[in-house]
Amino acid sequence: MSFYFGEKNWPQIEEYVKKNAIVILPVGTTEEHGHHLPVETDAMIARYYGDRLGAAAEEAGIPVLVMQTINFGFSMGIVRKWPGCPNINTRTFMDYIYDINESLIKMGFKKIVMLDCHGNHDCLLRTVMREIADKYNIFTMTLSPFSLSAKLYAQIKKDPEGDIHGGEWETSCIMHIHPELVDPANFTNVDAIRCNSKLRGPVSTWGLQKTITGLFGDPTYSTAELGKAVMDEATVRGVEYLQAYYAHNEQSE
Repeated sequence: MSFYFGEKNWPQIEEYVKKNAIVILPVGTTEEHGHHLPVETDAMIARYYGDRLGAAAEEAGIPVLVMQTINFGFSMGIVRKWPGCPNINTRTFMDYIYDINESLIKMGFKKIVMLDCHGNHDCLLRTVMREIADKYNIFTMTLSPFSLSAKLYAQIKKDPEGDIHGGEWETSCIMHIHPELVDPANFTNVDAIRCNSKLRGPVSTWGLQKTITGLFGDPTYSTAELGKAVMDEATVRGVEYLQAYYAHNEQSE
């Protein structure tokens, strides 16, 4: 049975409203990922993760609908130096995501999960969460496959500094999802992370280290096996969050 929002007719969607179903909105973007990865890397990961999470939720008995992936969003100007990044400014992007959430709420949905599959979107999606909560007293959720798999990734990765953009994690994921779109001949460690790790997070990595190929990370360690492992982990952990979210009914008035 399909769990895709867009494949349902309106009476079927109405039945999902009555079940208090969770709506999953995968959010990626399109931007350069060096010489070896497709520009839709983030969107491909979002689409794949949405499919995996939808199937796993259905198997766990959680009513769920997965929406079409958001393929375009906001990227910092430094990324736009290279071709391949149709950019949406921050407020336009947030308004767009807000409008989707608001429309779902007006249909009757009360549980909405946004899949955050692009680093520049974290604060934007969480701002939308808070704006929606203020207006409707409905509390949405964001889940990131990178964050959900971080503990396992830290244990199995080969790159001592890890992934920021186009490195071991992302490259491994695309090697698992779409191996035909990865160009190993163009793997390079020229942009391996070498900046002060303490400042990563408090300061944007793009401001800590010059990038030559548009990467922040080392894809030379990447394998399809690692990609499968982190996506499996993100799916298991994601379903745990969905189960807790679906079961939870108490909140502030």
